[in-house]
Amino acid sequence: MAISSVLESEDKVDITPMIDVVFLLLIYFMFLPLQQEADIGIRLPSDTPPAENLELPSEHIVEIFPNGLILLNGAPMDGTDDRRMERLTNTLTRLKLSSDRAGIDTVIRIQADPDSPHQRSIDILNSAAKASITKVSFAAYAE
Repeated sequence: MAISSVLESEDKVDITPMIDVVFLLLIYFMFLPLQQEADIGIRLPSDTPPAENLELPSEHIVEIFPNGLILLNGAPMDGTDDRRMERLTNTLTRLKLSSDRAGIDTVIRIQADPDSPHQRSIDILNSAAKASITKVSFAAYAE
């Protein structure tokens, strides 16, 4: 009887908490790869060569029509009665920055129809001044 009482009195190790911890770790490491990291929008430089250099024209032509419509290199700009001409100013600013980076002088040639409002020419000069363009010339209107 003494032997059976000694065997029964041994301390038993309860492994239930250890199994709980193992299951929690298993679940944690199963779902860890599923978390998506937020993209912060960084563009890393690539080893591909840049696109071919675009040739900038040495002179940008601004045409003024009798109804007040303005075309810059053939593209219509602001409305016929818009005095602030924000689109033209922004476009000229971008052209000036691109030309400066390429080492080219930005030159604007204004071709106004004889029947066009003279105020439009002044508006174009104001836009060129806002874009820091100093080389502006006038040319005869080509019909």
